[in-house]
Amino acid sequence: MDNNVKSYRKPYVQPVKANWWADRAFYIAYIIRECTSLFTLWVAVELIALVFFVQIGKANLCEEFLQNGFVIVLNIIALAAVLFHAFTWYNLMPKAVRVFLTKKPTDTKLLPAKFIVAGLWAGTIVSWIVCILALCLA
Repeated sequence: MDNNVKSYRKPYVQPVKANWWADRAFYIAYIIRECTSLFTLWVAVELIALVFFVQIGKANLCEEFLQNGFVIVLNIIALAAVLFHAFTWYNLMPKAVRVFLTKKPTDTKLLPAKFIVAGLWAGTIVSWIVCILALCLA
C-alpha cells in the first residue's frame, strides 16, 4: 500500500462527553475512592509533623494545632474518608487475591470472600486497639 495516497474519508470518532463517568455508579465510587488518598496523605503528614514537634519538645504547639476547629473538622472528614477507603479496598481484596483451601493442584476451592474481608477488618480492629493501648500507657 502506498503511503503517499491521500484519503478524503474522515475517520469516525465517537463523541465522548466530559462527564462520561458520571453515568455509572462504579466509576463514581472509583473516583471517590481515589480522592480519599488526599485525606490519607493529610493524616500521614499530620502524624509525621506531630511526632517531629513532640520530639523537639514543642508539644504545646501540637495541642494548639489539634484544638483548632478547622483541624478537628478536617480530621473527622479524613476519618470518614479513610474508613470508606478501607471498606472499598477490603471488599475488592477477595477479587484480587485468590486464597485456596488446600495445596493440591487439582483442588481449586477458594476461601469464601466473607472470611477474607472479616480477617482484614479483624486485623484493622486489633491494630487500632494496640495503638490506643500504646497511647494510653505512654
